[in-house]
Amino acid sequence: MRRWPAALTLVLLLAGCGGKAPATEFPAWEVPSPTASAPLTLKEAKGRYLSIVAPYNTALDELQEALRAGKPWRTVRKLAGAVATTSAAHAEQLRTTAWPAPVQAPVAALLKENEVALRHWQSAAEATGAQALMREIRAAAAHDGGAEANRVRKSLGLPVYKKP
Repeated sequence: MRRWPAALTLVLLLAGCGGKAPATEFPAWEVPSPTASAPLTLKEAKGRYLSIVAPYNTALDELQEALRAGKPWRTVRKLAGAVATTSAAHAEQLRTTAWPAPVQAPVAALLKENEVALRHWQSAAEATGAQALMREIRAAAAHDGGAEANRVRKSLGLPVYKKP
């Protein structure tokens, strides 16, 4: 413990005995500026994209299965809420990821289409009746972003998604 004061005193004494040499001025320390993350490689971007959209695709599949099975509209409304939630989450993740240059424009187009669909998914989740629910689901489906998602997939070297 006592070594620090002694070492500091020695350094100060030696620094003071430097003769006539000019004092060295060090540049003022600056807070590093925040920098954007480096874009992902295409290989990294493929995995990132697939992991981002997986929960949304799962929620959408569950909704479609419920519709095909003729589930009660309140059940479908709840599933539409899950689609809305996962859609909002995946849009945020897509927006905040540093995509490689060839992927940036297709992702931006997908996000625009998703924004329109998201409003309808949210309205579907709040529907007070079967007709309103189905109207909002059809409106959301009209903006499913399938063409835009396929452009993203192509730019990543992934196979395009084909609807069953």
